[in-house]
Amino acid sequence: MDRLSAHALPPPDGYFSAHQEIFKSLEEGYFLGYVPRNVALVCVGENPLSVAWHMPINKKPFLYGIAIAKENYSHTLIEEGKDFTINFLSFEFLEDMLIAGKYHGNQHEKWKLFKRIKPIKALKVNAYMVDTALLVYECKQERFLEFEDHSLIIGKVEAIHYRKGKLKPHKVKYPLHMGKGYFSKNSRVYIYKR
Repeated sequence: MDRLSAHALPPPDGYFSAHQEIFKSLEEGYFLGYVPRNVALVCVGENPLSVAWHMPINKKPFLYGIAIAKENYSHTLIEEGKDFTINFLSFEFLEDMLIAGKYHGNQHEKWKLFKRIKPIKALKVNAYMVDTALLVYECKQERFLEFEDHSLIIGKVEAIHYRKGKLKPHKVKYPLHMGKGYFSKNSRVYIYKR
């Protein structure tokens, strides 16, 4: 038997009962499985929102997905078909990113609450970008998938902007969401060489 197929074998009888004190079960443990996740600032039209549930979806065309809770004002704007940008910032801007997630854009003018970041107009889509972002994806809505409490919005990336020399992992500390209000940053980079 080769090494790869050996990994597909079920565990020996009694394995789980013998290890039951190690493993705990949860009914509502969604917050455990997605950590740590890079926090991005998404601007839906003019409204900024911090998002930790996001990911690339496809290469050609380049599609990127974000999940937004239905109670957020940004969700209403997305339903109206607004364009959006995804802005990746360094850890030093975490305080402003938390403000973006704490307040609703239909009740507060978030850009006035921020201490360090400012909006600039995107070049290809009708939305704002963040002036201090390291990397920005300008997106047009491609698909909208609705679920019980969140919607997955898939955007076609129309333009990418980045700061030359600033994206290398050893040069930047990214804000990582650890779940339930905990945050950290990448501290050490390991390079895998084949």
